[in-house]
Amino acid sequence: MNLTDLLNKGYFPKELPPCFTTTEFASKFAQVNIDLLANEANALSVVLQKIQNNRVLSQPTKDEEKARAKQTFKNRLKFSDCVQFTIPKVGLTRNTIKIPNPLHQGKLSECIVSNYNSIERLFGESNLSTTKPIIETAHGEGKRAVTHENYGYFKEQSIIKSFSYPVYLKTDIAKFYSSIYTHTVPWVTFGGKDRYKRNRDLHKSDINKVTSIYGDSIDDALTWCQNQQTMGIPIGPDSSLIVAEIIACHIDKLLEGHLKRKKIDWIGFRYYDDYSMFFHSELDAQTALSELRNVLADFELKINDEKTVIGISANELEKDWALALKSFFFRPAESDQREDIWSFFSIAFKYAKEYPKESVLKLALNKFTFVRIEKENWDFFESLLFRLGLTEPSSLSKLSKILISYSTLVNKKKLKIFCYELINRHAAKSNDYELTWAVWLLKEFELFPTKEIYTAIFKSKSVCASLIALELLSQNTSIKTFDYSDLEKLFTIENLNKQFWLLIYECIYKQWLRHVIPSTIVTNHFYFNTLKKNNVFFYDESKKIEPLSIEKSYFDKIERKISQVDKYIKDNPFQNRMIKSQIKTLSSLLLIGKNKNLVNREDIQKILESSDRLIKKIIHELDELRIKQIEFDDKRIYFALGKRMEELNILTAKEMNLQTKEDNELLFDPEYE
Repeated sequence: MNLTDLLNKGYFPKELPPCFTTTEFASKFAQVNIDLLANEANALSVVLQKIQNNRVLSQPTKDEEKARAKQTFKNRLKFSDCVQFTIPKVGLTRNTIKIPNPLHQGKLSECIVSNYNSIERLFGESNLSTTKPIIETAHGEGKRAVTHENYGYFKEQSIIKSFSYPVYLKTDIAKFYSSIYTHTVPWVTFGGKDRYKRNRDLHKSDINKVTSIYGDSIDDALTWCQNQQTMGIPIGPDSSLIVAEIIACHIDKLLEGHLKRKKIDWIGFRYYDDYSMFFHSELDAQTALSELRNVLADFELKINDEKTVIGISANELEKDWALALKSFFFRPAESDQREDIWSFFSIAFKYAKEYPKESVLKLALNKFTFVRIEKENWDFFESLLFRLGLTEPSSLSKLSKILISYSTLVNKKKLKIFCYELINRHAAKSNDYELTWAVWLLKEFELFPTKEIYTAIFKSKSVCASLIALELLSQNTSIKTFDYSDLEKLFTIENLNKQFWLLIYECIYKQWLRHVIPSTIVTNHFYFNTLKKNNVFFYDESKKIEPLSIEKSYFDKIERKISQVDKYIKDNPFQNRMIKSQIKTLSSLLLIGKNKNLVNREDIQKILESSDRLIKKIIHELDELRIKQIEFDDKRIYFALGKRMEELNILTAKEMNLQTKEDNELLFDPEYE
């Protein structure tokens, strides 16, 4: 585990636009720490000396002020709150993800990295987890510090391994991240609750007492991140995934032990906090559920009763709405695409209405990672895209990537109306995700909001949205005066240790409000002043989303190539009836654009597989016939036709690979994206 990677790729939540970055913080983290250690005593001394030199105060008052200043200085290095960023789930529910203060996120990350070998051994104690953290070595957009097996793997393993167990139990832990009791981390890392408490109760002089437990350091760092709160861990940073798996893997180990002692034959898998378990009888499943409840109770955790089901192993492998969207086939002809876009969105909106608690529209957008929208159809597609974004705002990051990918086609007037509507709908509720992505889209397409839109964003107190809006406002030369009072009251030195730290620090660092907000707010805070001196920033105006790289379907080329083959046979004296018949069959299969009844990707894939086998057979037969010919002119026709068939084989292979890639990419549950 690399500390720089954990701070660079694993600190800020993935739900933020790309302009929010920790690259500079990660690269300069070591130097910042050196400066903190070297200058802490002197920085405090300067504060105390300033009080001492105040001739107005009496000495007793000076002593009181110095004691207060010492405590304040200490508190700023010990306690902080996270930036809160609410994101929409399906329907009306929301999650709150968090951006911890860099001082304490840095300490937490250091502790995890320095003890990661021991932590990895804890992951090995679970035979259920499919979300054990795996160190990610790749860099680039969307790459995190740690990854894990995807949801498709979890589903596949549940199917492959459970075939002989007729009864299933599906359940999850209620509000897992927000319910984790941070003091359970040292229990788990020390080998269990009872062992940890026995060690704690030993006198400090006892030679058997272990005084250095890294779980205690993780516990401390977690509470420092949350203003000493011991209930819950921040959702968003990769450090929280690691901590959650430390606890969940230990719970798995305890559950496995309990069921083994009861001699229950079962198999199970866990994805984050979701359990899929399989048994030979309903009684065994009920026993397992009871044991899981008991284990969780020791960790101050509970089963989510609403999502708990025991039943006969279901035959349903995929939900009908997911199958309908994934199997939809966009025909290769440009003239057909407009009709296909209409049909696809009709299906998506229909299922979204029927399944309001499912992520139908998010999955629908994934389809356009593989379907290139033609220029003449963009206006139609764009309007439906905006309609989808207003209906399902949790799709905004995906929608933004699509818009960036077709930036030259985007109707900026319609985009501005769309963004204004999002902001007006969500500002009063302070819905961070919607506000942030809406104003980011305005920034990316160089659209300057009105005063009313700026005011709505600032009134919402949404940290990330306000930062992007401030960048825009700093460039907006048409607005000469503006009332910043909604922001000014947030800019205090105390708030650098609270949920507004990112807004205050970055705004002062960028000097966006230098005529309104004094820079001394940062310079008087020892830690953030140290960051500023090291030129650490968390907002990079130049960062962009990488556009989609959509590989165009090969069907047009396939159709042209099979037409060339047909023409070659007609124009040349090719007499082999069997091969002519096979090519005629192949032609009827591969002229897909002319078959208006083909609308299902599964049928298309079957046609490609059949065609691939037939092409290979024809190539083999042509080779054999060519070898048998004596005269060069007789060989030539078989050779020329064979080359065309090989070219056709390459094209069909590429299309089959494209179809396979689409299947793999769409095999997921958007709830866990």
